[in-house]
Amino acid sequence: MDTGADTYPWPLLCCPRCAGSLAPPPSLACTSCGKGYPLVDGVPWLLPEPDAALGEWRVRVRAFTAELETQAAKYRAALAGGVSRSATRNRLKLLAAACSDHARRLRALLAPLGAEPSGAAVETYRALHAAPRAGQGLAAYYTNLHRDWCWGEAENEVALRAVSAALGEEGPGRTLVLGSGAGRLAYDLRVRRGAQPLVAADVNPLMTLVARRVLAGECVELYEFPVAPRDLQSHALLRRLHAPAPAPEGLYPVLADVSQGPFAAEAFDTVVTPWLIDIVDEDFATIAAHVNRWLRPGGRWVNSGSLFFEHAEAARCYSTEEVREIVEAGGFEFTHFVEETTPYLCSPASRHGRLETVVTFSAVRTAASSAPPRHEPVQAWLRSDDTPVPLLPEFGSRALAMRIHAYVASLVDGRRTLREIADVLVRERLMTADEAGPAVRSFLQRLYDEAQLPWRP
Repeated sequence: MDTGADTYPWPLLCCPRCAGSLAPPPSLACTSCGKGYPLVDGVPWLLPEPDAALGEWRVRVRAFTAELETQAAKYRAALAGGVSRSATRNRLKLLAAACSDHARRLRALLAPLGAEPSGAAVETYRALHAAPRAGQGLAAYYTNLHRDWCWGEAENEVALRAVSAALGEEGPGRTLVLGSGAGRLAYDLRVRRGAQPLVAADVNPLMTLVARRVLAGECVELYEFPVAPRDLQSHALLRRLHAPAPAPEGLYPVLADVSQGPFAAEAFDTVVTPWLIDIVDEDFATIAAHVNRWLRPGGRWVNSGSLFFEHAEAARCYSTEEVREIVEAGGFEFTHFVEETTPYLCSPASRHGRLETVVTFSAVRTAASSAPPRHEPVQAWLRSDDTPVPLLPEFGSRALAMRIHAYVASLVDGRRTLREIADVLVRERLMTADEAGPAVRSFLQRLYDEAQLPWRP
């Protein structure tokens, strides 16, 4: 794999803000709008608002590692609680040590983001850290790292076989893998199908930075925390992630968001979207328009995944028939469309695993589609630090609910009973006497239950 950013195929890439061409490093700036983009551990960070995105990911790293340290402390506290069973003590010791060590390893791995610990309390992150968009949390698809690089070849072979069947005998040529994740499919397409140059794009820096190192021939050690461990030692396993061999030249990781992809028009012969089209924010028709724009005339779009659309808008939760209609309406003609049941995330250390019915299709670009609308992932007032935040009704309603939550929680002082807390709400005319008692009981039960929820990395 090419490790120097100066070797990247820059004509295939462009500015995610204005689609202008990029001057290669050391400047790595748009020649049209002048916007500059950083390199993170040698990987181009091609997001439209690079500084803001770096800030968001730094907070996610700090929040996640703080949660790991908090969980380690909980395991140690449980040990101090007088646990006598030796197997239980060993399990708690293993998990406590693994969580602390995992936090240390993640901080070291993600040091290029500049996410040094800030000293903020974990409660601050819980209160202020916004839930990321679907699939964009730091640990989203974390298990794929282990599936790709240390569980064995079974699932990787199934994935490559499905995509290879869709490609047919013709070589992939200039290839873009969108949502490349841990990088194994991109690696196999480069090594075994001769895709070159191959751009592997993903928005998650943890996945991308691990992939960069593994593809370069390094071994990365990270913990696996199986969902249903087979035995005591399987609760936390330090795994060695490595490729069968270093990736050859011609494979280029890029940090990018598919909704604002920094890819030149008609630059690719093949675009591959593995397990992607049903999890992104944008409507599927818009994704199809993006893919159309990035493919040359006659280029191929290969998709493989479960097609599990889960959007708040019911009209966007597409059926298989609707997917076919949208693809064809987007300027494509199908050459391959297959459904098959395959194993998915079956860790050898876990009793949990499942089968997925995967749809794999190949479609040739036969006509240009209309330009997709510009995707605005956040409101305009969130894109500028100097724009006044509007007083929206949603904010007022949510703020009132949070004040009530905080007020009721503050009434818990170790002396008041449920009845006395409810009486305060009645005196403050927040609730009637017949509803205050059940409401307080329900609220405190939820507060307690949420605090006891088992943590998963």
